[in-house]
Amino acid sequence: MPDTAIQSPFQDPPWYDPLSPMGSAVRYVASLSGLFNWVGIYVLEGDTLVLGPYIGAETEHTRIAVGVGVCGTAVAENSDQNVPDVRDRENYLACSLETRSELVVLIREPSGTILGQIDIDSHTPGAFGVEEEEAVRKVARELGERWPKAKS
Repeated sequence: MPDTAIQSPFQDPPWYDPLSPMGSAVRYVASLSGLFNWVGIYVLEGDTLVLGPYIGAETEHTRIAVGVGVCGTAVAENSDQNVPDVRDRENYLACSLETRSELVVLIREPSGTILGQIDIDSHTPGAFGVEEEEAVRKVARELGERWPKAKS
């Protein structure tokens, strides 16, 4: 059921925990679908994405250069990435042999500057439809609006 309540721009969304902003975003996104096997946030520091909080299997990809893999491509192309089958991507960074689809949604300041991203992996091909993308974009937008507080 969609959330139809109108929120004041000064009111935090229900999922937001000011003591753990990024962690609460990861927990909330992970709860949106049983098909989300790995959910994490990467923070953009210069030309490198640095892994923040995540839920799922441990990954060796704690730092990703802009332009590398699906995550780095999202920043390089200034565009969210929805990859229905990662085996079709030449520059895919395999975090898990089980991963079949990936969704990367950029976190931006209200001005549009990229701050980081929400990265989701699924063991199911084509796991991310319009509804999932929109739900994650909403969280990314809400996190971006609170970024100075979220990052501290």
